[in-house]
Amino acid sequence: MDSGGDYLQAARAAFCETISLKMQQFRRVVPKGANPALTGAYVEELVRGFVQDWISPSLLLHGTFYPHENKNPYFPTETNPKQIDGIVYDPRLGPPVVREGSFLVVHPAFCRGVIEIKTSEPRLQLFESRLTALWQQYFFSSSLTVRSIMVIIIQDPEPDVHSAADWREPNSPLFDAYSLQPYNPIFILFKEKDGEYEPFEPAIDAMIRTVFNSAQRPIPCTL
Repeated sequence: MDSGGDYLQAARAAFCETISLKMQQFRRVVPKGANPALTGAYVEELVRGFVQDWISPSLLLHGTFYPHENKNPYFPTETNPKQIDGIVYDPRLGPPVVREGSFLVVHPAFCRGVIEIKTSEPRLQLFESRLTALWQQYFFSSSLTVRSIMVIIIQDPEPDVHSAADWREPNSPLFDAYSLQPYNPIFILFKEKDGEYEPFEPAIDAMIRTVFNSAQRPIPCTL
């Protein structure tokens, strides 16, 4: 019988092979190097499709949470609504306040976390601070830990180097979601060089485990 590691390797292989195949199709109409930003946006959408499948029946939407106040007594009160690109909304938990297409305003109790997907992000420490602030404002009084607020970054010239997170104490990789330390997981998936995307396998493995496990946690009674 295969081990859990074998299943994870198979899932990672399917993910990487699908991205590679679809990139070949894409380059028939947008040649390599013709528009790097467009290519990155396309890969971002491919990854978004995988994430949506993994979190189903939850939905990956954008918008904000309501109410907006910060209930964390250790941080200043924050009432301005934040724009959030990856709200993991579970419609089984409760109704939205506002929903129009993929735009959503919803109570945090009806969500399983945040999974933002970005083409690239050079300011990783600053972006991690933003993720932590989202948790402090919207999820501090909930059962969700700070590790439920995460970001997937599609490309980076040196994902192994930039995943080191030397500002964390103790030092742990950005994609580590299983230590006891209160850090937001950040997954850098591909090394991009001259229009080619080389998978960074440790982050891809961690992403699959973290996204799937986070989306499948037990449903609380909220209504």
